[in-house]
Formats: sequence, C-alpha cells, structure tokens
Amino acid sequence: MSAAPLSLFPSDGLDWIRWPVDRFLDALEGLTEEEVGDALYVRCRSDLGLFGALYCGERLPLPYNAFHLDVISREKRKWEEREQIQRVADAAPRGNAKSTLESYISLIHDAVYGLEIFVGLISTTYDLSEDLVSDLHAAFTQRDQHDALHAAYGPFRVVGGKTDFTVHVPGQDPRGTRFSAYSFGGSIRGSKHAGVRFSKIVIDDGEHPEKVRSPTQRGKTWDYLTKDILKAGDRFTVYRVVGTVLHPDSMLSRLLSNGPGGLGWRSTRWQSVIQWPTNADLWRECRELWSDLTDPHREDTARRYYLRNRAAMDAGASVLWPQKESLYDLQLMLWTDGAASFNSEKQNEATDPERQIFYPERWRRCTFDGVTITTSTGRPVHLSTCEVAVWLDPRASEQASRRDFSALAVAARDSHGYVYLLSVDMRRDDVNSQIGRLWAAYDIYTGRARYGYEDNGFQVLMGSEFERIREERQREGRSYACHLQGHTSTKNKIDRIASLAPRLDNGWIEVVDTIPADVVEQFRQIPTGAHDDGPDAAERAIWLVDGGGSARASLGIR
Repeated sequence: MSAAPLSLFPSDGLDWIRWPVDRFLDALEGLTEEEVGDALYVRCRSDLGLFGALYCGERLPLPYNAFHLDVISREKRKWEEREQIQRVADAAPRGNAKSTLESYISLIHDAVYGLEIFVGLISTTYDLSEDLVSDLHAAFTQRDQHDALHAAYGPFRVVGGKTDFTVHVPGQDPRGTRFSAYSFGGSIRGSKHAGVRFSKIVIDDGEHPEKVRSPTQRGKTWDYLTKDILKAGDRFTVYRVVGTVLHPDSMLSRLLSNGPGGLGWRSTRWQSVIQWPTNADLWRECRELWSDLTDPHREDTARRYYLRNRAAMDAGASVLWPQKESLYDLQLMLWTDGAASFNSEKQNEATDPERQIFYPERWRRCTFDGVTITTSTGRPVHLSTCEVAVWLDPRASEQASRRDFSALAVAARDSHGYVYLLSVDMRRDDVNSQIGRLWAAYDIYTGRARYGYEDNGFQVLMGSEFERIREERQREGRSYACHLQGHTSTKNKIDRIASLAPRLDNGWIEVVDTIPADVVEQFRQIPTGAHDDGPDAAERAIWLVDGGGSARASLGIR
C-alpha cells in the first residue's frame, strides 16, 4: 500500500489511527477510492475490530461485547519484533463467538499483515482443529465468498491442503504464514516452517466433556500443555487458550487460577450474567407460568408477564452480550438446562462433579391409587389417559458380589407432557423373580404400556425364561402379548440420571409419595453413592415413556 494515509489528516498526524471509528469513517468522506483503501489498510493494522467488521462481518454481525472488545484491544506485534513469550487464556461462555474471533478473524488479520509466520491450532479432537483450519483455507481461496478481503489484501497464493497450508500475501514475508491443525496429545514438538518454530499456538476448546471427568486424563492434558505445547515455541511465541470451563480441575480452570506468579498466564473468566437481578420473587412467578404444561401458550404467557414487569425484573442485572442473549433468554436457558449445565457453559463455573444433584425434599409429589394419579396441585389424571412405560434394570448373577439391585420402574405421561414416576421396586433377586415382576406389571398395565429392559448381555438368560412364561400363559388362556424390547444405553449413566434434575426442578416430573426411602436415598447420593440402580431404572422408564428419546418437544427440553 502507498503512504498516502500519512498525509490525509495532516492536523492530527497519525493520531487518526486512534480516533473513534465513527469519526474516522466520517473523515473518509470525499476521499478517492484509492485513498480510502489506503487509510483503511493502515487503520486496520491496529484496529482488529474494524478489520473484522469490514472483512469478516458475515461471521460476527452483532455488536462486540466486553469479551470481544478486550481481545480486540490487545496489542499485536510482529513475531520478529517480540522479545518474550505471551500466554493468554480466556474462559468465555459458549455461543459468544470466541472461536470466530480468536481462530478466524484474528488469524486472518495475522496473515494479511504478516504478524505470524507459523500458527498451530489445537482442539480436543483433530476433526475440530481441522474444521478451524479449513475455515481459514476457505477464506483465502474462495474469493466469491470473501470478496472484500481479497480486494483489499489479495491476490493470495495458497500452498498446501485444507488442514495444513501456507498463505502468501502481497507485500509480506515471502515465506508466508503457515496454518496447521493438531489435536491434544498429537505430535507437535519439533515442528517448523521455513526453519522457524511456532510463532503462535491457539488452543481452542482443548478439553473434551467426557475425558475431563477422569483425573488421569486431566493430568495428561496438563502435562501435554506444559511439557509439549509450551516447549514447541520460541522466545517470540504467543500462546492463546480459549474455551469454556468444564471441570473445577480442568486445564482452563488451572490457568484461571494461575496469576503472574504461577505459569505467567494472563487469564480472564467471562460470564454471560455479570450481575443477577434483585427481584427473585417476580422471576419465581415467571418460571411457574413458563413451566405450566397445562397452558398450551405457557411460553407466551411467561414472556408477556416478563414484558409487563420488565423494569422491576431487570433491576440490578447486567449481561455480557444483550444483543444476542438477553437476561430473559439466559433465564430460560437456566430453567431448561439446569444450574450445573448453565453455570459451566454460560458462567464458567463448573460444578464440583461430586456435588449433590438431587434434592428430594423439593420434589413435587403425587399420589396414585392404581387408577387415578392426583398431582401436587390436586389435579386428577386417570391412568387410562396416559402413556405408560415399564423398565427393568436387571441384575445378573455375577453382580451379586457387588450387592447390586435389580430395579423395576414404572412411569406415566399425561396429555400435557407431565411425567409421573409411579413406582421403583428394587430387589436383590434372581432371574426368575425379575421376570416374574415384569409379568406382574404386565397384568396391571397390560398391552397399552411400553416394556423395556437394559440389554447388557443379560438377554440370553432373560429371553429364554421370558418366552417360557409367555408360552405358558398362552396355553392357560391368559394374556400373553407383552412386547418386551431390549435397549442398550450408550450415554454416560450419571449424565443420563442427572438430566432429570431440571425437569424435577420445573415440576415436569412428579414422584409418587410412596416411593421407597432407599430409592430416594440413592437419588440423594448421586453421583457419589455406592448404588444407583433405582435412579437408573427410573431415568430409563421416563426415557421410554417419552418415546424412547423422541417425544420430548412438548416438554421444552433442549
């Protein structure tokens, strides 16, 4: 680019680079197209926000929030001019465009201004990091979709594949800027581009929600960061970690707790709700309206209530990105997903995995006389109008040494979508007794119920005995058409059981008042208790009465 911008605003010299954006853009009025291009080129070198708005606006169309502005304000120096390592970590809420800003807009900016020579992107899986690098590849190769970028900084010459390539930019270092994808635990040390080690390493969502549960895996992740990643750079390397806190002892949690006296990280925790509203009573009433499944317009009813009382309900509150996630939207997420999920994904406050999940004293209780369910509000629900599911969580003989239970659970679902846990029968019995309990349930609920069991290798024993009784009942002229279906659960059991918590909190699941005390105690002790057979069977019965995972829309479950 030419030096023309230096003479465009002679009264202020180069101070115009720091003018407010509106004033700067107003000053461009009346200039030639070439002069405007030159001025924008110089200004955008130090104004990542304007660069993103002009050349990547389709990826981040909303106004920047405080997190974005903080990232944008950080000085960027060319890799050859840096004399010390930089280590910066940000825990930002999910859905706040952290990858868009850090792993897309900022890295494109690095390349077109020649600020970095070798950039490594690392995610928890190689597929994720490949996607990030592929997005960058598309930006530099697909001019029809990125015309403004190419017009201002191109033509680009790209060498290599979609997940490991070098982009050459006119007027910049002829060695270009290389972008490479890596996964956590993969080979990274010793990598170079044109004889230069990484000038920048971005770890974007480097921890997996499942793996972070394991202390061993958390240790491996930390070791990989400190012993491999931090050793793969040089004196000029910038290390960037962006993600969401998944565990109190996760890598990102550790970085947040390490100040300058620790590993030398500049770390910041960003939260979607900066300050909570002060009027809890109004929000409690709003939640009651929103969670009332008997109201087919409950969501509109609750929103109208909020709009009528908005000033009082918003009082004292502050949110990070109101243009995308209003206070009301965030409250809905909290009510729907539950506190544990919301605090982790939106507040970067991961709940202690050993913390109590269920509080039975808060559950809404119903009664059941075998024909009619009476809800906690006194509403009668006839069982004949409900969907019913019976689930057996069997106990094989080899489990006897662990003192495990077999558990038979029954759940019903009414026309509004409320679910009633009607019974959970836990016993340490043998195969014949377990199957006998299934047939006893069939005699009560007959063929209108769904019948399922955990298909955990127990089906060989169960199948032969179940068929023997079916044939015997047929010969005796008794009802025998029980369609029992085996299912294999692949999701983490504690996660499955914990998913009931927000529904119980919202009153969408009511528990019969005759539920055995030992079942209640097992719920109370999740996730640290020695046994979870009762809660496991209860969750599966509810899953089955919901349609085996398909009939969830009316409950508002995300």
